[in-house]
Amino acid sequence: MHSVATDELRALYEQYSGRIFTLARYALGSPVAAEDAVQSIFLKAFQNLGRFRGESEKGTWLWRIAVNHVSDELRRRKRAEEVPLEAILGWADEARSPEERRAVKQIDEIVARALLELSPKLRTVVVLRYVEEMPYDEIAGILGCSIGTVSSRLARALTKLERILRPLRS
Repeated sequence: MHSVATDELRALYEQYSGRIFTLARYALGSPVAAEDAVQSIFLKAFQNLGRFRGESEKGTWLWRIAVNHVSDELRRRKRAEEVPLEAILGWADEARSPEERRAVKQIDEIVARALLELSPKLRTVVVLRYVEEMPYDEIAGILGCSIGTVSSRLARALTKLERILRPLRS
């Protein structure tokens, strides 16, 4: 049983670790904190694999562990750090000119500051929807809420982001 569980966890790690790292880096603000979070999340998953009841997909179960862990970590912190979206969204393209890279970096910094003004719940929904490109039903399963709640949180997040970024329009 132990080797089956280990193989199962290894497969989950290979499939989800990079995406969970992205969520953790975005939410926690540093690659070091994100790496620590990924390790903690997979340790929790390994410790609780025997309790998995099959009520959802294992990926959904793992995302839920990740979101809960990141939320717990954020509650422990007094304030969030700035996050470079360039690294998260992959906007840094080596083929771009130095001027284009500077412009993208500047946009990243502005958007990152705006996103950090959102509550952790709203930021999480935005990352899962727009960075991970998850459908509403999958996000609802991960967060343990209804699709309507996901839709409502996204609407609130986008309204707040629009209000924050409105002064920057030309």
